Amino acid sequence: MLKIQASTLYTINEQQRLLSINEPGGGKAPALFIGMTSAGSLTYYHEQLPPDLTVELGRNSELPLDIPKLIRKVETFEPVNHMWMGPAYAFPETSDEWNLNVQLIGHEQRYMLAEHFPELTDHLHERSPVAAYVIGDSAVAVCCSARVSIHGAEASLYTAPGFRGRGYAAETVKCWQYYVRESGRMPIYSTSWDNLASQHVARKLGLIQFGVDFSITTLDLRRGSR
Repeated sequence: MLKIQASTLYTINEQQRLLSINEPGGGKAPALFIGMTSAGSLTYYHEQLPPDLTVELGRNSELPLDIPKLIRKVETFEPVNHMWMGPAYAFPETSDEWNLNVQLIGHEQRYMLAEHFPELTDHLHERSPVAAYVIGDSAVAVCCSARVSIHGAEASLYTAPGFRGRGYAAETVKCWQYYVRESGRMPIYSTSWDNLASQHVARKLGLIQFGVDFSITTLDLRRGSR
């Protein structure tokens, strides 16, 4: 499962080195990514990191992580300017039921995004499937695919400010994950430890935490948040 998630979040070369964030215009991948589960961890390094540094980082990537030490090691290569950590969830086997206000957004329904999510209207294909909670003719919550690989899709969830706290987000995720499974991919939901609202949605849906993601991004490699 960690391998599917890593290959969904990032593009990875034959040497299992990170190349870029797996989304259009996503930029370069972090210098270091570690996926952790109760059974162990998987570590990936950016292709630009020198081999001797990856060896040193590998020696310091055992659990529990010594994060300050990892940061100091990476900073021998480039200054660190971002660290990210948070839970990763898998979906239980669920039914195909969700609120009747939720629908898939295709080319013909893209006008429903105009009021609250206009930035998505030109990216429906690459974000597919796109599920939305619709009131009237306007989508007020959207769940789409932030990143897609052959085997997985990572959820991206948005709710318009005036409609938060009403359960709309969770309903859209139910629809999204169903159609991700229909495509033969594994739906993945991950967030940061400080995103309490996103964690609340995960609990409401009964998602199963399978691991924790950790990444370190450096100044020159960083062009994205993860």
